[in-house]
Amino acid sequence: MKEKFMYKSIELAMKGSGFVNPHPLSGAVIVKGDRIIGEGYYSAYNENSAEVEAVKNSSEGLEGAEIYLNIEPFKNSEDINKSIEIISNSGIRKIYLGMMDPNPEKALNFSEIMRAKGIEVVNGVLQEECEELNEIYRHYITKKLPFVFTKWAMTLDGKLASRTGDSKWISSEESLKFVHHLRQRVAAIMVGENTVRMDDPLLTTRLEGVEISNPLRVILSKYGNLPEEAKVLRVDSKTKTLVIASELIPKEKEDFILKKGVDIIKLEEKSGRLDFKEIVKALGKKGVDSLYIEGGSEVLASAFESKVVSKVYAAVAPKIIGGRKAVTPVGGVGIERMSDAIVLNRVKHEIIGTDVIFKGYID
Repeated sequence: MKEKFMYKSIELAMKGSGFVNPHPLSGAVIVKGDRIIGEGYYSAYNENSAEVEAVKNSSEGLEGAEIYLNIEPFKNSEDINKSIEIISNSGIRKIYLGMMDPNPEKALNFSEIMRAKGIEVVNGVLQEECEELNEIYRHYITKKLPFVFTKWAMTLDGKLASRTGDSKWISSEESLKFVHHLRQRVAAIMVGENTVRMDDPLLTTRLEGVEISNPLRVILSKYGNLPEEAKVLRVDSKTKTLVIASELIPKEKEDFILKKGVDIIKLEEKSGRLDFKEIVKALGKKGVDSLYIEGGSEVLASAFESKVVSKVYAAVAPKIIGGRKAVTPVGGVGIERMSDAIVLNRVKHEIIGTDVIFKGYID
């Protein structure tokens, strides 16, 4: 029974995807007599916490009720104190927690305070699921660096596109929706300038029936060689772009990009390349808690070589196109021995449409 209500807390928490970064996804369910009488979730940065919303939305008195939280109340002492006051004065007598707040600078120990007030606290309900839900937050709050993951779609014979560069569409329609859910979740999405030139992507989130949050579009372009009419250079109040370039970018290219309303971060070249570790550090300093690298193959190769990637998604479509010159997902020089291959851990898969989507971690 406990798991059922915690799953509901996770489901509610996911509604905050794309709107609460760099805070965690947080949901709350209040139960009385095995009935849900109150629900809430953290809906936007600095809005009411999930538990405050759940108490406010409750349909009846809370004396003797239980509350399910996928993550304990987070943020600073002022916010936690508000949650402590609301819960302790509500009549709630038991708290089920999915995971503890991993923030090493957290001001107060919520669980100890609630126990001291006579409220029972049970930790670790669906802990693995709750930690996966907030893996971005866990990574960013402890390392001060974005959680980086990659995703690509390939054919059964491992091709990203045909020998002519055609890649529309390898994935099924259902897989494409999955991609947009990933975009909704993250703070930033990255491609290289070759992908911009070849595909002219929008890199926005397109989902029906939900409020949309577009990630920051990050373009790797050492010298600003981007098409003047590229879609990613069109910005507005809800769609932003950042170009990461070399310090040696020609001034006329830099001026052109800036006039488009696009921001630029300039980094020092190392052996003629931009260092991915420095890229990730720079994004972390801007408050970017998560980075989704969508391509192309050379960008992905650089990211893996720099060891900044934490998670991999790969969609495999039941199609075969062949071609010795057809593009594969990860370029670069590649390894010489299988013993040096990057091995994913905690691998899972699911079938979405006609595709199989694998996910795993590099740790």
